[in-house]
This record gives sequence, structure tokens and C-alpha cells, in this order.
Amino acid sequence: MNYNLLENWVNEINGGDLNRLTSLYSQGAILFATFDEQPLDTPDLIYGYFKSFLSREGAGVELDPSTVTNSELGEKCYSSTGLYTFFFMENGHLIRQKARFTFIFTHEQSGVILHHHSSLIPS
Repeated sequence: MNYNLLENWVNEINGGDLNRLTSLYSQGAILFATFDEQPLDTPDLIYGYFKSFLSREGAGVELDPSTVTNSELGEKCYSSTGLYTFFFMENGHLIRQKARFTFIFTHEQSGVILHHHSSLIPS
């Protein structure tokens, strides 16, 4: 199985292309976002969330590849879990927020992300 879908997501976040980023999510995807309280379960909500995040100066994400685990869930789906750090500038200071994630990817649709859960790591 091709496990490069997570790297594609990271590249799209860091490239800042909102349309390409949100096109990775399937029409029925659910995003439990790092910086939002509600489940984002429509393409418009997912788009709005990433539009807000990417509007922050210097916004991006850094993947910790040593923590990534890929698990096959069937012939056409797999999950990726691990740790990443979101970063952005706020009031002239670099903010770094460590988070954990789970993605469920499929190879069957144009939008490959079926589910994405991300939450801050408690300090």
C-alpha cells in the first residue's frame, strides 16, 4: 500500500494551497480539528477551518516521522497515527503547538481522507 498520503497532506499545509489541501478530504469526511471544538463534517466547515489556520502568519506543520504508524484497515483503507507540531506567528512570537493525530485514508475516492482527528498534547 502507498503510505505517502500523510506526506501529501503535510506538503499541502506547508505549501499554503487551501484548495489543494481541502481537496484531499472526501465529501463525507469528518475532521476533529486541533483548534476547533466542534466536529467539522462538511466541505465548507473544513475549508473554513483551514482558511482560518492558514491565514496566520507563518502557519505550517512539522511531522515527527519517528512516531508515525500506518495500519491497514482493509484492502483499500489504512490509518496513520503519530505526532506533529503546528506553528505560526502570533504577536511577533513563534507559537508551536504539539498535537497527536489519526487519519483514515482510502485509495478509492478523489478525496482520500475519510476521517482526521487531531488534538493538542496536554502539557
